[in-house]
Amino acid sequence: MEFILSDTYEQMSGAAAEILAKELKRKPNAVFALPTGSTPIGTYQALAKQNREGQIDFSQGNFFNVDEYVGLSRESEQGYYHFLYTNLYQHVNVDLAKTHAPDGTAADPELAAIDYERQIDSLGGLDVAFLGIGRNGHIGFNEPADSLHYATYCVTLTESTIEANARFFASVDEMPKQALTIGIGTIMKADKIVMVAHGEDKAEAIRRLKEDTSLNTGFPSSLLRLHPDVTVVTTIK
Repeated sequence: MEFILSDTYEQMSGAAAEILAKELKRKPNAVFALPTGSTPIGTYQALAKQNREGQIDFSQGNFFNVDEYVGLSRESEQGYYHFLYTNLYQHVNVDLAKTHAPDGTAADPELAAIDYERQIDSLGGLDVAFLGIGRNGHIGFNEPADSLHYATYCVTLTESTIEANARFFASVDEMPKQALTIGIGTIMKADKIVMVAHGEDKAEAIRRLKEDTSLNTGFPSSLLRLHPDVTVVTTIK
């Protein structure tokens, strides 16, 4: 696991964008998993700038949301597909037919999870998993637990995650309590993993990822230590 320390958020975002752009240039039809949240926005802005300047081409790439809330549609302003459309897809020459998110409105979320995993598998699996990290060490919505799921599944969110994300909703009562997320196994099968982390609320999680060498499903990010190609780009010392 390689850590790249950046002095500023802008520097971190640019460094992460360079890594992702390199992978897209190397394999134009690569399969990416993409996260949401405030931290990756700068990376998406840097990628959009490269696209406008003709440095990278998104038209052949395949892009999968890492997760989506149960109960929200692709058009929902609080939904994660809408987030990626707003912050990346509408600013680059992506083929929207090659952008994917779990079906948050499916009558059976578990079947929607199985279908999503099949979509990823049909393209040969992930080439690049781009991730953030939660305050409790979750990746995607793989929350701390006694055991973790291998493939895409429906998860009940922890109170700390609900508290962290409720600011995006009118009230905590409107915050979905479940989500569909790609599993740890799906992430670990990616050829390359890139993580970004910024802000004091992520400092303890990054410190633990750096210093605690144990593997613990109670701290899901720890399992990334088993992967041969993980780069963490962060402003957290």
